[in-house]
Amino acid sequence: MDKHLSLSIIIPLYNAEKYIVNCLDSIYDQDIDSSDFEIIIVDDGSNDNSYHIISDYATKHDNIHIIHQENQGVACARNNAIKIAKGHYVTFIDSDDFFIPKSLKKVLRTAIEFKADIIKGVIIEVDEKEMFDDYRFTAKNIVTDVMDGKEAIVKVTRHKEGYSTGYLISLKLIKENNLHFPPKVSYMEDWAFITPALLNCKLFVNTNIPFYIYRHNTGSCVANMSTEKLLLSCQAIEIVAELAKKTSGDVQKKLSVNVCVNINIVLWFTIHYRSIFSRRNEIIRVLLQLLKQVDKSYIPRSLVIFKLCPELYIVIRNLLAS
Repeated sequence: MDKHLSLSIIIPLYNAEKYIVNCLDSIYDQDIDSSDFEIIIVDDGSNDNSYHIISDYATKHDNIHIIHQENQGVACARNNAIKIAKGHYVTFIDSDDFFIPKSLKKVLRTAIEFKADIIKGVIIEVDEKEMFDDYRFTAKNIVTDVMDGKEAIVKVTRHKEGYSTGYLISLKLIKENNLHFPPKVSYMEDWAFITPALLNCKLFVNTNIPFYIYRHNTGSCVANMSTEKLLLSCQAIEIVAELAKKTSGDVQKKLSVNVCVNINIVLWFTIHYRSIFSRRNEIIRVLLQLLKQVDKSYIPRSLVIFKLCPELYIVIRNLLAS
């Protein structure tokens, strides 16, 4: 490890006055020397008290860097932070989430020990009332599994791998492969970032270290889905569909299945959200184009039926769901 910072922690921030202090406190409860990491907070045009809170917090810590931008979305916020990051590794945390105390250091130390391009820890999902000091590091015996990124896609990632959080990713890997989040996409954007990262990863380490707490937030993007957000998310699906076509074997199968899973998620929102259902024709056109990119052998029966009669498929399922 060279003399540069070991870690850049990137936080996109938008109207999180309720949680941001809890998030930051959890970072400083990691036993990592403040000279060895930086925090980059990108305020994405918050209109609550978030910016004032982080500005005050930063006066007490000289390793916090704040970027203030007009509202451009979480993808642009992360991309702008990556541009100025100096750490050997980058990790992302959402402003309403937090790290388990004393756990991030263990993940970082393991990444350095193995010289990993990417390391993955365990994400724990909790309700929005939980606080970071309710948790402590629990993995007494650290277990690691080493592989390349393509093998990780097959063996480690889930059929809906929707997180860029829970990982430490080499900044060199990001820069050399020009990895970025699709601009303005605020749903599935993580998936469109982590997939090419894994495809270019030579040394991936999977660990049993629980370190990231994902807080279910009623004000999240999913809770406030719209037709525009859903159509933009299809850009993320297209990115992965294009990548899948360039792979083969089990990797292609896993990515293609993931594409179909996310197409079905778009359909679910279209069927169950009245405002989106009313604009279903826009969604149908995009999804039919996406399905043309998927090998027929990987398309599930439900989507085969959708391809044959998309309007009828959505209307009948909407009636059944009513």
